[in-house]
Amino acid sequence: MITDRISTTTTQKHWELLTKYAKKFGTQQKVLELALENLDNNSKTITELIPEEKIWIRLKRENVVCVFEKNAFKLLIENANIEPILEYFTQQKLMESSIEYFLQSPLKELSLKEIIDAIISSGKLVNWLDKVDYKDEVNHYLLVVTHSSGPNISKLLVTAFRSLFKNYGVKAEITISPMTIFTKIFKKESHG
Repeated sequence: MITDRISTTTTQKHWELLTKYAKKFGTQQKVLELALENLDNNSKTITELIPEEKIWIRLKRENVVCVFEKNAFKLLIENANIEPILEYFTQQKLMESSIEYFLQSPLKELSLKEIIDAIISSGKLVNWLDKVDYKDEVNHYLLVVTHSSGPNISKLLVTAFRSLFKNYGVKAEITISPMTIFTKIFKKESHG
């Protein structure tokens, strides 16, 4: 094995760490090699994360995550008095603020495509939905949301979508079937 020699200085704190781990791993060389390999492995792991995983990490670090098993959440929502929740979603603009949080940009500075992509990513992130997808038509996007979480989730999503697109300044037409929400979102240039 070819080796290279290094020489460096360090702070007292880092010297103590190096000494401590040298006792554990045998040599200073082994500690430095392990530390460098660990840095390399961690940097690869973080950059390979999908956007939703990066958001989970950010949420965890900010201590705002509440993990709730999907079936328990479904049971809770099915038996909840949904009207105050719908009002809260609208008043607090929860979908709007979650998209701004997700994309780290004010809603008005985002393109409609960025907003739709954020809805799709958010749908994957919160795990309420079975499938979220869209089609890019000539003068509108067709957002298709499929779920198995009951009619109250449909009401919640429809309320959130109406609020979001109204506050963004685009027209949206929503059609609901038992487990699917079809939202036709008109592009700004087509009706402005």
